[in-house]
Amino acid sequence: MTSVEELRSEVTKIEEQIAELVSRKSALESALKDAERKKAEETISKIVGELKALNLAPEDIAKALGIRVAEPEQKKVRAARGTATPKVKGIPKYRSSIDPSLTWTGKGRKPEWVVTYLGNGGTLDQLLIKD
Repeated sequence: MTSVEELRSEVTKIEEQIAELVSRKSALESALKDAERKKAEETISKIVGELKALNLAPEDIAKALGIRVAEPEQKKVRAARGTATPKVKGIPKYRSSIDPSLTWTGKGRKPEWVVTYLGNGGTLDQLLIKD
């Protein structure tokens, strides 16, 4: 049987070999990716050159392959000024008993005349337009 020191020595050698193989593997994988990328670029440039020589549009190639080509996004066109429909004012629901020209639809903030009327003890029911 071998001694413990010999076994440790052999394990250390194997670990060094593993580390070396791992670094070689990563270097080879990197080189492989670079080679594949370069070959793909060369192939694509060759194909593009042939397509240009034949005056073929990319849309024709995509159609032949059954691929839908994304159309360039068009900018949204704004309408001309003044073409928008004007806002319609709501139908008045409340009218001032003091000045009949003052009305309120009941939507949004209460006008000052309504706030004053309510502050003096009046109610909104008394301001309702009864037509």
